Amino acid sequence: MLKNSFLLSLAEGFKAAKATTGKFRALTADEIAALEKNGNRCEDWSRVLVENNFTPDRIHNSVFMGDVRLSAFYGTLLLPGDVSFPTGIYDCMVHNCIVENALVYKVALLSNVLVRSSAVVQNVGSLVSSGKINYMIGTSMTVGNEMGGRSVKVFPDISTDLVDMQLFHKAEADVQKSFDEMLSQFREDVALPFGVVGKGAVVSNTNIVRNSWIGSHARIEGAAKIRNSVILSSLEESSHIYDSVILENSNVQTGVTVHTGAEVQGSVLMTRTKIGSKAIVKSSIIAPCCHIEEGEVNSTYMGPLSQMHHHSLLIAALWPTGCGNLGYGANVGSNHTGRMPDQEIMPGQGMFFGLGVNVKFPANYRESPFTLIASGVTTLPQRLKFPFSLIRPGDPQLMGVPARLNEIVPGWNYARNAYALDRNMYKYSVRGKGVVSAAFCSIFNADTVRQVFDAYNRLQVSQVRDVYTKEHIDGLGENFMRERVRQDALRAYLEYLERYVLDLIIALVENDSQLASQSPRELRRLLQGDMNREVSRVLNLPDTFDDLLKRYRQLEKEWFDSVVHGLDRDIKRGREIFDDYDDAHPIDKGFLDWEKTRFEESVKRLNAVLKNSPRA
Repeated sequence: MLKNSFLLSLAEGFKAAKATTGKFRALTADEIAALEKNGNRCEDWSRVLVENNFTPDRIHNSVFMGDVRLSAFYGTLLLPGDVSFPTGIYDCMVHNCIVENALVYKVALLSNVLVRSSAVVQNVGSLVSSGKINYMIGTSMTVGNEMGGRSVKVFPDISTDLVDMQLFHKAEADVQKSFDEMLSQFREDVALPFGVVGKGAVVSNTNIVRNSWIGSHARIEGAAKIRNSVILSSLEESSHIYDSVILENSNVQTGVTVHTGAEVQGSVLMTRTKIGSKAIVKSSIIAPCCHIEEGEVNSTYMGPLSQMHHHSLLIAALWPTGCGNLGYGANVGSNHTGRMPDQEIMPGQGMFFGLGVNVKFPANYRESPFTLIASGVTTLPQRLKFPFSLIRPGDPQLMGVPARLNEIVPGWNYARNAYALDRNMYKYSVRGKGVVSAAFCSIFNADTVRQVFDAYNRLQVSQVRDVYTKEHIDGLGENFMRERVRQDALRAYLEYLERYVLDLIIALVENDSQLASQSPRELRRLLQGDMNREVSRVLNLPDTFDDLLKRYRQLEKEWFDSVVHGLDRDIKRGREIFDDYDDAHPIDKGFLDWEKTRFEESVKRLNAVLKNSPRA
């Protein structure tokens, strides 16, 4: 990653531009006279060098100090508001800078900065840099508990894979030493003695920009302060920072938007992340395609496609698998526990924290992906190991169960909430397109399958009870479970595993149609991986491959019907409450089309397998 860093190639180009002297020449006496006639001043014009075809016509009312190099200015550029303005330098103080064919207008102080061609720097208080800038490369960030036990060394274009490796896989001493040395060398290679405003970038109506790298085609408009930060950007994935934003000591990757009073301190924002509406992000790593508004995130690693659209708190969280959501008023942040900030939470993939929940630390939900904590619930410190669960308020009147316990319904989200699961998959496929693979968000990823299989096995009991707690079944955490719920959960998990295994067997036959002559029981021996073979053994597979296709088609149709039923149920309830519900609540056609296409593709797949498979 370091060798192929986008930043490294740019740094080499910038250093070459700074070092180039052959294409610059001294000003002529006539040019100096013309510049001074235009209201420009300089203590020593001999330190101002220009390109051979330079003309002074586009430099007005400016002061030059130190070593300055100027391009030949020509053409026009668009200011914010689509106002066309000729390139050049107007009403500015310029110190030790290289200004290519760009527009620099009304800048109180431009010092030690390289302004690349086609850039616009307009109405800026100060855009300065001082000394050698290292852009947070190799800086050690603490995420999770705030006592420093989990640290990540970062650089601007770091990936989630490298973050995961550092957090969850302790390196051997020689590997760690080598990594540290490479980071140190990289830090030296990209260190620049000046700030950068990249090609086509816009910095407008901004008070302070210091010691920062503004990438190509980035747009900085109306920001309050940008300090010690890198903003990577490109024509295809431009980054936007606007409207009273404070950005300090942070690395921003391509396609990121930070807006409307948001504050980002000491953090990494990965590709296509959006931070806005006075959100606060401190000492955190935000993975690609996350969306945070109004909430606060601190000392957290937030995985891809996670969302906080309302006032909520997430602190000391390690959430590498992401794909989750925090509702309004969710407080996921009791890491102090009255003593030290030494506690943390590990949410599971796709977790939903409902309105006004209070989650007490320490808490580990990593083995409970796609779990929903219902509105208003307060959860106790615990480790939960049941995927697709619903956690809801307990029953203080229930005999033999402590009143502090909530009730858990394992498998509920899969059995009863198919519409929500598939709609999330649709949203993730749209938001993460080209950045986060669909397989990452799938409810049938390898980790979730393993966790469901483990939960299914732990639900097998030797003694049936009316109510179970963690003393009876491992992994229930600080919750109780009823017997009828256990039975429903077994059915939900078994159906999930059946759908997964049948898909694997069909894939085998797709790759070799001759295998269709074998029975499913024989085919399961060909499955790759010990876990897949173990999972297949708990299933009562059909006798023939044709029967297996029919069963899989039935499961897919039932899932599709469950999704549609969830939508119909919402519509029915809405119509009972609002007379104009249909007029005011248009159906999400994009999702419906996606869901129908998904089901139709499944049917086409089965038909193709059936057509190409010889009969036994």
